[in-house]
Amino acid sequence: MLFDESNGSILPKHTSLPELQKDEILVKNKYTTLCGSDLHTFTGRRKEPSPIVLGHEIVGEIMELPHNESLYDLNGNILKVGDLITWTIFAATETDDFVKDKMPQKSASLFKYGHVQFTEKEKFNGGLGTHCILKKGTGILKVPATINEKFAPIINCAGATAMAAHRLIYNIENKNVLILGAGVLGLIAAAIAKEKKASTVTMLDIDDQRLEKSKAFGVDSVYNSLKPIEELTAITSGFYKKGFDVIIDMSGSVEAIKTGLQFSAVGAQHIWIGAVTPTENIEINPEVMIRKLLSIKGMHNYNYEDFVNAVSFFENHFLDYPFETFIEKEFGLNETKEAFEYAIKHKPYRVLITI
Repeated sequence: MLFDESNGSILPKHTSLPELQKDEILVKNKYTTLCGSDLHTFTGRRKEPSPIVLGHEIVGEIMELPHNESLYDLNGNILKVGDLITWTIFAATETDDFVKDKMPQKSASLFKYGHVQFTEKEKFNGGLGTHCILKKGTGILKVPATINEKFAPIINCAGATAMAAHRLIYNIENKNVLILGAGVLGLIAAAIAKEKKASTVTMLDIDDQRLEKSKAFGVDSVYNSLKPIEELTAITSGFYKKGFDVIIDMSGSVEAIKTGLQFSAVGAQHIWIGAVTPTENIEINPEVMIRKLLSIKGMHNYNYEDFVNAVSFFENHFLDYPFETFIEKEFGLNETKEAFEYAIKHKPYRVLITI
């Protein structure tokens, strides 16, 4: 299903499968979920090459492997035809310095699924198609049997990104955590925080329904930021440091980020994830940063380690939280445009494309 930015169309394109090159794997796509970045591209908020096969949250079945060569997933399991897999949203060359520094998502050789222009050479590289050809340098993992395969596409973007945020945090145990944004990223981050034994988890959002739902994901307190700030002060007043030790932004909202800075405890760690589209600057006072011993770290996407840890987390905890409820509506591949329109109008956590 090709998206054309010039007229906003998403139309079917029938084309033949190319022969596999060395180390490539042919996958039959089975499920794709629409990520927020896909919606941003569809609405013009985000620019990608056009025409393009969108979709990077994907689960598929291996159809063909290289001849006379064994390939393994990131856990060391040999890959076989028929395996149900998910994979990193990127492929990168292992000799790249960014890969060596555990930042493969910034590699000079980066290839991102669902972000590459459709050409005669590059056809099957997104989730909104029947197949995907995986390149060397793609991190692949088999989908564990304990995880609902319809949910599994979310792991290779939101799940791994939330895990990357937690990798940046030094010692979350017994800390008071504030998460900005009760979307898929925020709810997963909350569940991870709870499993990592955070003392308390507070969720900030502007949607009361989402805030209420967050309580099922390990959230102890909620604050609607449209309400008086005294309600948030009442939460922090019970903390020894009168502020939050860890603040994770998944919203991209400048006002939410400012609130997080305002309610920093001494020694607070700020992890910024959500602001991946152009936004305004935020003033930060150096003296406050220094005297309050604050730190700010940004994370864009994730690395191979985060992906492995995300799949492991959901393998162990999928039934402990209502993750299945993230999929609010299903569409067929031929209903892709309707799926985008539904997602934009109703703002579900995720819609699923069944292929």
